[in-house]
Amino acid sequence: MSPVAVRGRRRRVRRPAGGGVQAALSEAMVDRLMWRTGFGPGESDRRRLRGLSLHAAVDRLMRAPQGPPQGPAAVRRDGGPVRPHESDVDLVLDWCDRMIRTRNPLVERLTLFWHRHFATSRDEVSPPQLMAQQNELFRRYADLAAFPTSNMRTLAYEVGEGPAVLRFLTGEDSTARRLNENYARELMELFCLGVTDAAGRPNYSEADVREAARAATGWRIDDANPDAPRAWFDPTRFDAAAKTVLGRTGAFGHRELVDVVLAHPSHAPFLVTKLWGEFIPDPPDPATLRDLARRYVREGLRLRPLVRRILTHPAMLASIREPNMIKPPVVYAIGMMRALGLGITDETLFYGLRDMGQPPYFPPTVAGWEGGAAWLNTNAAVARFALANRLLSASYAPLPGGEPEDVPAETPAQAVQRAHRAVGRPWLASGTRSSLTYYAAHAPTRSAYERTSRQRVLRALMLGGPDAQVM
Repeated sequence: MSPVAVRGRRRRVRRPAGGGVQAALSEAMVDRLMWRTGFGPGESDRRRLRGLSLHAAVDRLMRAPQGPPQGPAAVRRDGGPVRPHESDVDLVLDWCDRMIRTRNPLVERLTLFWHRHFATSRDEVSPPQLMAQQNELFRRYADLAAFPTSNMRTLAYEVGEGPAVLRFLTGEDSTARRLNENYARELMELFCLGVTDAAGRPNYSEADVREAARAATGWRIDDANPDAPRAWFDPTRFDAAAKTVLGRTGAFGHRELVDVVLAHPSHAPFLVTKLWGEFIPDPPDPATLRDLARRYVREGLRLRPLVRRILTHPAMLASIREPNMIKPPVVYAIGMMRALGLGITDETLFYGLRDMGQPPYFPPTVAGWEGGAAWLNTNAAVARFALANRLLSASYAPLPGGEPEDVPAETPAQAVQRAHRAVGRPWLASGTRSSLTYYAAHAPTRSAYERTSRQRVLRALMLGGPDAQVM
């Protein structure tokens, strides 16, 4: 660090982690940040964040209060309100509505992360209120402005003692006399440690799983109030004898078990890598991983400083000219809805997410969604284009004849520019822009109807094409 003379004394300039003085964010950098931490940028985001450093922009995003949702609430096709406790479709649409109308997209993105991490499926969990309860738990830990001291330890406590996971992993059936190992295994394998460490050594044994399962016994679910089922501890079903888990021995209950697992040296790099991958596609280099893991442990497994360090790492802005991370279907779909100014008025979004492979509350396995390139198999790619077309059709105001009446005559470049603005100015490669301009130059434009058709095609190609799938 460079010393600076101040009033005859020398002090060191504090520089951001990662080295160097941070440059002011360009519009492309703002767009990258808003896609990675939310559902794409709006014009207000570009205005308020452009010119800030990455650190300052991230601090602004993390300090933002949730506030009340914006715009009209979701409604069903029949005009009635969405009722998440009555149907799976409404359950999904209710959360999607929150993503669309949120004032702080980072909260919903982190809520989605925790849902993917502690993957619980409505297919195995009934009633739906249990999924809604868990969603609120994740949202509380995702709201880093309101709960800046949130940490992984208390989150793991609450998830494991929550009725959704107890029912999903049949923990409510696990007793001292009839042991169920599902939760104990997933706690170590999927939630906290991974199967092996960086050197390929097993993080736990089958004996550890059995002993951990004994520590997690005694929990039951009270369904007396169907609108608010609750978990409770029944000491008569608990195995109170000593257990040995990961080399430590004691009369562990669930929380002591969690403490033992989180103290394992593999936990910090495991969670850091998982959270890093939510925002940055390439894994952290070994030095960065060690540093982030060390600080995470030193700070008591707090989530806010870990998230901040990841979001402000220079890798966040790597390959800015060529986005290199595939948008998950939820991010892609909600981003389109927000860009087009659409709210939920029917079940279109639910079926679109289902066809693209990511309806919230329905992960395919206990490991969640695979993600990455798997999001773009043939069927999913077709579903993305189909949803883009359906949403674009909904974004046109109904006018006589079903078409806008006054589509102006304009040059091909102007037509492309207008279409680009209309769909939120998504990233376009230079070659894509040239191809769109070529199409606009050769499409018929003598009538308003033909010019409207050209606009529809341009917008569909922008939102449904390959460029729109990356961030």
